[in-house]
Amino acid sequence: MAKQAIEIIASKDTYKNLSSFENIDQLNEAVRAHKEMFNSELNKSQIAVLDLLHRYSAKYKGVSFLTKNKIADLLGKSRRTIIYVCNHLEELGIIHQYAMKRSSDMQQTSNAIVIQPSKSTNQKENCTQETGEIAHQEDNISLKQIYNINTIRKEDIYEESYPSFIPNSFIKRVKPLFPNVKEVYELYGKVKLAHLKSNLERPLEELETITITAISDAMSALKLRRIKKGYSYDALKAYLYGTAHRLFLEEKRRESVRKDPSLLINFLKTRKSKLVQRLEELSVE
Repeated sequence: MAKQAIEIIASKDTYKNLSSFENIDQLNEAVRAHKEMFNSELNKSQIAVLDLLHRYSAKYKGVSFLTKNKIADLLGKSRRTIIYVCNHLEELGIIHQYAMKRSSDMQQTSNAIVIQPSKSTNQKENCTQETGEIAHQEDNISLKQIYNINTIRKEDIYEESYPSFIPNSFIKRVKPLFPNVKEVYELYGKVKLAHLKSNLERPLEELETITITAISDAMSALKLRRIKKGYSYDALKAYLYGTAHRLFLEEKRRESVRKDPSLLINFLKTRKSKLVQRLEELSVE
């Protein structure tokens, strides 16, 4: 699909036009109402991003032009996480993101992130106007309930939809950088493939310690940028498979020795004979 051309030019007039609030009090009330309405759907990271956008949108009421990288730096999160959070907030109707271009060279610049008025606030205003006509509503369904029914998507239930066979400890290691269910599933699939290739008799469920060691090493290597293929999700998958396969092969050797201790004795004899042979060669020299 071709990328859409950016039509909005960043300027003071643009930011003023994007703002939906007349004063700070209205902005504060909208943010408070959003938090109250979506209390059960917003995690700590999402609330932190909303609060940060709130703080940095005072000049043009509700309009922030912080870059994703700046938000990530201020909150100590990854850029990928910030993108996911902003998209989630936009899907809930809390913010709207506008692609911008500079007037000087017409090239893309940072998006304008605009906090939207709360629907619950608008609903309260409408109800106030109609109080003289309607005294009671017996079948009152809250706006939050209606919104939840209409906006349930697979992406909105990540925390509830991880496959049960993936250890919670594995999910906790991956989730901060890659919260998407598909990504967690694919990474665990690399561990399963490494286990299969190693021909271990013990099932993967009994080797959780090795699994966590592998993903911990891989995540650390990614964060420290020690993966040769680069700082990316695909590079992490390849590195994780290699690390897990190496650890499972080590466990396979231990498994073989437990079944047949003579393998270790023969191995030591071979090592010893080579050492003796080398010493003899040195003595002759």
